Amino acid sequence: MAIKLTASEEIKQVAQNLLANKFKINVEKIAENETVNIPIPVDLVNFVQEIIQEIAQGNSIILIPNSQEISTTKASEILEVSRQHLIELLESGELPIPFRRVGKHRRLRVEDVINYKNKIDEQRLKTLEELAKQAQELKLGYE
Repeated sequence: MAIKLTASEEIKQVAQNLLANKFKINVEKIAENETVNIPIPVDLVNFVQEIIQEIAQGNSIILIPNSQEISTTKASEILEVSRQHLIELLESGELPIPFRRVGKHRRLRVEDVINYKNKIDEQRLKTLEELAKQAQELKLGYE
């Protein structure tokens, strides 16, 4: 199940207010009418803060469980390639992302697509750093 939150003006304003002020999270047990403090891991707080920052900027957020399968259309959007190119890469075996067929359609796990995207983004960054280093060594004016 995917969860989508579209940043309405009201939600955007609340998110901006949250970012502008330090805040403490309390959880109220409705049935027992009491407030309790629940320790929240720092990673979860950072995650929530990133979501709030995106919303404060007016961006929509979609949360998709890693195990969920997506269409080639969604996968191509994530990988920033055309759907047809993605299908060609999948069918040729050139793209190391497993998929399954549902009728005529292909389904890919979100986790596999995201992991592949992170891997190629990391490779691109390393290549750019190498090119920048070479340009500096050759004194091509990129100092």
